[in-house]
Amino acid sequence: MDSLALREAVPRGRQARSEPRQPSVLNEVFDHLPHGIAVTDRVGKVITSNPALEDVLGLEGEPLGRTCCELFGCGTPRGPRGGCLTEQAIRAGKRPLEIVIPRPGGTPLWATVAPLREDGSRLVFEVRHAPERGALKPASRHATGEPRVQLFTLGRTDVLTPEGSLNGQWLDQQPGQLLKYLACERHRVVPAEEIAEAICRHARSTTINTVRYFIHALRKKLEPGRPKGGRASVVLARHGGYTLNDSEVWIDADEFETSVGAGLAAVAQGESAVAADHFEDAVSLYEGDFFADEPYAEWALFERERLRALVEKPLRALSQLHTDDDPDAAAGYLERLAHMEPFDGAVQRELLSLWMRQGRLSRAARHYHAFEQRLLRQFGERPAFRLSELVPDS
Repeated sequence: MDSLALREAVPRGRQARSEPRQPSVLNEVFDHLPHGIAVTDRVGKVITSNPALEDVLGLEGEPLGRTCCELFGCGTPRGPRGGCLTEQAIRAGKRPLEIVIPRPGGTPLWATVAPLREDGSRLVFEVRHAPERGALKPASRHATGEPRVQLFTLGRTDVLTPEGSLNGQWLDQQPGQLLKYLACERHRVVPAEEIAEAICRHARSTTINTVRYFIHALRKKLEPGRPKGGRASVVLARHGGYTLNDSEVWIDADEFETSVGAGLAAVAQGESAVAADHFEDAVSLYEGDFFADEPYAEWALFERERLRALVEKPLRALSQLHTDDDPDAAAGYLERLAHMEPFDGAVQRELLSLWMRQGRLSRAARHYHAFEQRLLRQFGERPAFRLSELVPDS
């Protein structure tokens, strides 16, 4: 019996640890590894764990029987991005899920989650403390070839670096606004005058020196270990303007667009399964509108609408790809699209038709009534179709 099978057979608990069992190197590694390890089932419930997990998470009781959502706050505002870690890892398939988990008042955690079995019935979590600020030197980070900054713009704004999360009130101040604006105008050099107009337009007097001061403050925030007088690597100065360094800043909006493009290319080649994987990656990244926490920023409006229109493609495609094999999933994608486009009659009709075919008549009737009321309040018009028109032929 291997280590995992042995541990599943013997109930976990402090007493269980002291019970005699056949010694093995695997058991020693499991018990003495400084990183927290947990094995969960497909719904995220802990089946077994090592002693370090309690220490890393600061638990007062054993994690046995708890879910990953209880342990990490999945689905809460302060929890990991993307919702339930177990569900994210199952969707990711063979690719390990790497994620930083914020810990209010404490050091963020780094977690790696991966399926142990192809059917997703068992998953393994490795949890460790993120290095303290300054513990990682730029040289060691460059050796990995990974971007220094991860910027999440779709939904709630998050900024992650090798030193941990950089979220906070500073994102609502000028240096944070500057970072967001450069992310919105990524892949081009933004003139200093344009930056001043965008983020300082209500100031009584704005000079190029003011913009330079905000650039300095932003660089200090993103590169705390950079020597005084050292060359900046994240925010670059070019020809009287500034831009984010593509090789040093990863932005989820770019990853989202890449996944959508790869999915569309796979569809064109007739590779439906490959397309579905790319589209699912895309919609999982799209957690909300571009910089949703800046709803009144004029500079974000065009990019927000562009990306919002783009996410319709994978949502529609996934609904069509799953109509036959998983009607519930197909309805879920259409429902999300219908929520994003509350006045789009074609989208609402498509969703209602699917529900009618599934026999979900009450759900369809309630949704149609709500849609009708929205149109009447906003435009004084009724839907261009009646619900009775969508009754499937017997």
